[in-house]
Amino acid sequence: MKKDNEILKSLIANGTIGANLSALISKKRGVGGSLATIAREAILATFKANEKAKQTHVPFLVKESNALYEIQADGTKQFVKNIEKPIIQLPNHFKLK
Repeated sequence: MKKDNEILKSLIANGTIGANLSALISKKRGVGGSLATIAREAILATFKANEKAKQTHVPFLVKESNALYEIQADGTKQFVKNIEKPIIQLPNHFKLK
Protein backbone atom coordinates (compact mmCIF):
# COMPACT_ATOMS: atom_id res chain seq x y z
CA MET A 1 0.00 0.00 0.00
CA LYS A 2 2.83 2.39 0.86
CA LYS A 3 4.49 1.70 -2.50
CA ASP A 4 1.18 2.35 -4.28
CA ASN A 5 0.93 5.75 -2.58
CA GLU A 6 4.49 6.58 -3.63
CA ILE A 7 3.67 5.63 -7.25
CA LEU A 8 0.57 7.86 -7.23
CA LYS A 9 2.49 10.77 -5.70
CA SER A 10 5.21 10.50 -8.35
CA LEU A 11 2.63 10.35 -11.17
CA ILE A 12 0.96 13.46 -9.78
CA ALA A 13 4.28 15.26 -9.24
CA ASN A 14 5.54 14.71 -12.80
CA GLY A 15 2.21 15.75 -14.32
CA THR A 16 1.13 12.34 -15.63
CA ILE A 17 -2.06 12.64 -13.62
CA GLY A 18 -3.81 15.99 -13.99
CA ALA A 19 -5.12 18.16 -11.20
CA ASN A 20 -8.77 17.10 -11.51
CA LEU A 21 -7.96 13.39 -11.47
CA SER A 22 -5.49 13.77 -8.60
CA ALA A 23 -8.16 15.61 -6.60
CA LEU A 24 -10.60 12.78 -7.31
CA ILE A 25 -8.27 9.95 -6.30
CA SER A 26 -7.32 11.71 -3.07
CA LYS A 27 -10.94 11.49 -1.82
CA LYS A 28 -11.38 8.88 0.89
CA ARG A 29 -15.05 8.93 1.82
CA GLY A 30 -18.31 10.54 0.89
CA VAL A 31 -19.43 11.59 -2.55
CA GLY A 32 -16.98 10.29 -5.11
CA GLY A 33 -15.23 7.97 -2.65
CA SER A 34 -16.10 4.80 -4.54
CA LEU A 35 -15.27 6.42 -7.85
CA ALA A 36 -11.96 7.57 -6.36
CA THR A 37 -11.13 4.00 -5.37
CA ILE A 38 -11.93 2.71 -8.85
CA ALA A 39 -9.89 5.46 -10.52
CA ARG A 40 -6.97 4.89 -8.15
CA GLU A 41 -6.90 1.14 -8.79
CA ALA A 42 -7.21 1.62 -12.57
CA ILE A 43 -4.28 4.05 -12.59
CA LEU A 44 -2.12 1.73 -10.48
CA ALA A 45 -2.99 -1.31 -12.62
CA THR A 46 -2.14 0.61 -15.80
CA PHE A 47 1.17 1.79 -14.35
CA LYS A 48 2.14 -1.70 -13.15
CA ALA A 49 1.16 -3.29 -16.49
CA ASN A 50 3.28 -0.72 -18.31
CA GLU A 51 6.26 -1.51 -16.07
CA LYS A 52 5.85 -5.26 -16.67
CA ALA A 53 5.58 -4.68 -20.42
CA LYS A 54 8.88 -2.77 -20.36
CA GLN A 55 10.56 -5.73 -18.63
CA THR A 56 9.72 -8.07 -21.54
CA HIS A 57 12.23 -6.20 -23.74
CA VAL A 58 9.74 -6.30 -26.61
CA PRO A 59 9.35 -3.02 -28.53
CA PHE A 60 6.00 -1.30 -28.07
CA LEU A 61 4.14 1.50 -29.81
CA VAL A 62 3.12 4.83 -28.32
CA LYS A 63 1.13 7.72 -29.77
CA GLU A 64 2.38 11.25 -29.22
CA SER A 65 0.35 14.07 -30.74
CA ASN A 66 -0.45 12.81 -34.25
CA ALA A 67 2.55 10.49 -34.59
CA LEU A 68 3.20 6.82 -33.84
CA TYR A 69 6.56 5.82 -32.33
CA GLU A 70 8.16 2.47 -31.56
CA ILE A 71 9.99 2.35 -28.22
CA GLN A 72 12.84 -0.13 -28.12
CA ALA A 73 13.94 -2.08 -25.02
CA ASP A 74 16.90 0.27 -24.55
CA GLY A 75 14.53 3.26 -24.46
CA THR A 76 15.27 4.63 -27.93
CA LYS A 77 12.28 6.02 -29.80
CA GLN A 78 11.84 5.53 -33.54
CA PHE A 79 9.22 7.36 -35.63
CA VAL A 80 6.83 4.94 -37.41
CA LYS A 81 4.24 7.14 -39.11
CA ASN A 82 1.92 10.11 -38.80
CA ILE A 83 -1.64 9.40 -37.76
CA GLU A 84 -4.46 11.42 -39.29
CA LYS A 85 -7.19 12.61 -36.98
CA PRO A 86 -10.51 11.09 -37.94
CA ILE A 87 -13.06 13.53 -39.32
CA ILE A 88 -16.15 12.07 -37.70
CA GLN A 89 -19.03 14.30 -36.69
CA LEU A 90 -21.03 12.62 -33.96
CA PRO A 91 -24.49 13.94 -33.12
CA ASN A 92 -24.92 15.73 -29.81
CA HIS A 93 -27.96 13.60 -28.91
CA PHE A 94 -28.70 9.94 -29.54
CA LYS A 95 -31.97 8.06 -29.59
CA LEU A 96 -31.82 4.72 -27.83
CA LYS A 97 -34.03 2.04 -29.33
